[in-house]
Amino acid sequence: MAAFFMKKIVITGAQGLLGEASCRLLKNDYHVIPLTRSEVDLTDSEKLSSYLSDLEFDFLINNAAMSGLEQCLDQPAKAEMVNTVAPRIMAEVCQKKGAKMMQVSTDYVLDGRENVVHVDDVPSITRGSGVYSKTKLAAENAVMSACESSIIARVSWLFGYGRNTFVDQVVNSALAGERAAYISDKFSVPNFSDDLVPAMKKLLESDLTGVIHLCNDVEPETWFSYADKIIQVAINLGILNDNLYLISESKLDEIVFFKQERPRYTAMKSKRLPKELNVDVRNWECGVREYLL
Repeated sequence: MAAFFMKKIVITGAQGLLGEASCRLLKNDYHVIPLTRSEVDLTDSEKLSSYLSDLEFDFLINNAAMSGLEQCLDQPAKAEMVNTVAPRIMAEVCQKKGAKMMQVSTDYVLDGRENVVHVDDVPSITRGSGVYSKTKLAAENAVMSACESSIIARVSWLFGYGRNTFVDQVVNSALAGERAAYISDKFSVPNFSDDLVPAMKKLLESDLTGVIHLCNDVEPETWFSYADKIIQVAINLGILNDNLYLISESKLDEIVFFKQERPRYTAMKSKRLPKELNVDVRNWECGVREYLL
C-alpha cells in the first residue's frame, strides 16, 4: 500500500484572526507550518528568504501584516518591509519551489470615494489612500509579478477567535452599560474568519489565480449598523437585555484621533467564487451567532 503524504502549508501571521483560523481548520488536511514573529522577523529580508528556502511546502498563506493605520503612518519604512517587501520575497521563494501562494490583502486598497460595490470579475479601481493601503496595494502587484500561481485574497472587517475584535467590543461595552458611538458613514462587509477558511482551501487547490474578493455576499454595513445587528443577535441569544441597548451614531470626520485617511466605501462582492469555484461564504450574522454561543 502506498504511503499517504499530507501536503505542507506555511501559514504566516499564525496568531492573528485569519492565521489562527487557518491553522486550526486546515490541520486535518495539511501538515501546517505556522510562522509567527518568534520564528522569523519579516523586516529581516535575508533571514526570511533563507528560512523559507530551507522549508519544504506546497502552499503558503501570508496573513501577516502591519495593519495599524497610525502605526504605518508613524513607521513607513517598517510598514513597507512587512507589507510589501516580505510578501515579494515569499512569492519569489514560492515561484522557485513551484508552490502556490495566497497573499491576504485588504479592502483598503480600493478607491473608496464612490458608493459602489466592488466586484472581482472586473479590475477594481484601486487607490493608496495612506501608508497601509499603499504598501498592501504594492504587495498585490509584487506577489502577482513574482509568483505566477498566486492568489490575492482581499478581506474586510474580520472577527473571530484569534483576538478580541469589534464583536467583542460591542457586546462587552453593552454588558458594562457603557454608551458607545459607532461610525455611520463608512461602509464595508463583515466576515467571520472561520467561514473564509474553507473557501481559501478550495482556492489553493484550484487553478484559479489573481484577485479574489474573499467575503460573504451581503449588503454593505456601516460600523453603526454592524454594531446594531451584533446587539440584536446578542439579545436573541439572551446575552444582552433590551435595556442595555446603548449605541449612537457618529461620523468619520468627527474621530479626531484618526491621523490617517480611511476610505469610506470599500464594500466588496465576489463573482469569481460562486462562478468559477461554486463557493458561497456563509452570511456573517450566522457567524456572529456561532461566535457568541
